[in-house]
Amino acid sequence: MPLDDLPRPRVVAIVPARRASTRLPDKMLADLDGEPLIVRTWRRVMAAKLDAVLVATDDDEIAAAVIGVGGIVVRTGPADNGTQRVAEAARGLAAGVIVNVQGDEPLVSPHTIDRIVRGLCDADGVGFSVSTGAAALVESEADNPARVKVVTDRDGRAVTFSRRAIPVGGPWSVHVGVYAFRAAVLPQLVALPPTASEVAERLEQLRWLDHGVLVRVVAVDAPGPSIDTAEDLARVRAIFSGARPAGP
Repeated sequence: MPLDDLPRPRVVAIVPARRASTRLPDKMLADLDGEPLIVRTWRRVMAAKLDAVLVATDDDEIAAAVIGVGGIVVRTGPADNGTQRVAEAARGLAAGVIVNVQGDEPLVSPHTIDRIVRGLCDADGVGFSVSTGAAALVESEADNPARVKVVTDRDGRAVTFSRRAIPVGGPWSVHVGVYAFRAAVLPQLVALPPTASEVAERLEQLRWLDHGVLVRVVAVDAPGPSIDTAEDLARVRAIFSGARPAGP
């Protein structure tokens, strides 16, 4: 039987969105060619092969923007990070897989989301609790700490993540930060205590590896820019005004 014909668990994407941002205040409501950033991201996620898409937030204006275009919102309390917000929103959902797509990714590829979900569903019985993506990284970007590098073994299992240029001499793979979680495992992941490597690198996924969680990494297309700074916002606005984002 072809893999695409195999039965799969119900897959729900949750887009965490918060109002506060130290580098770019109110970025989730920033205008991108007539619609807020959070709505643009929601539209991209809606184009993937998912059973449902929810936006998780504790902010009234973000909620109103999503509801205004027909989206579904789950209200949460404050959260330390997106994964915690997603886990809170996922409580009680009838889902086998929960997908986390950050709200500041208005150019996320629906095909990338589908590949990462498929990567987890195809790994049934192998022990993976999480899947994520990686793409080839050019040498000029290797020393950029904002471009998180991932190293895998030959079976596609994540060995480590780092802001440093690893492995030494390359080739380098950039982490594409969309995650698919087994729903039953997600509450356990957010309950894990922090680790020294996580704190040093400021990378939550290192906590999972340090606690023995198996993370599968699948090859995906190079990501479009996310929005963290005013410069990022200007760059993405230029893309939207000059040419619509490419399809899946």
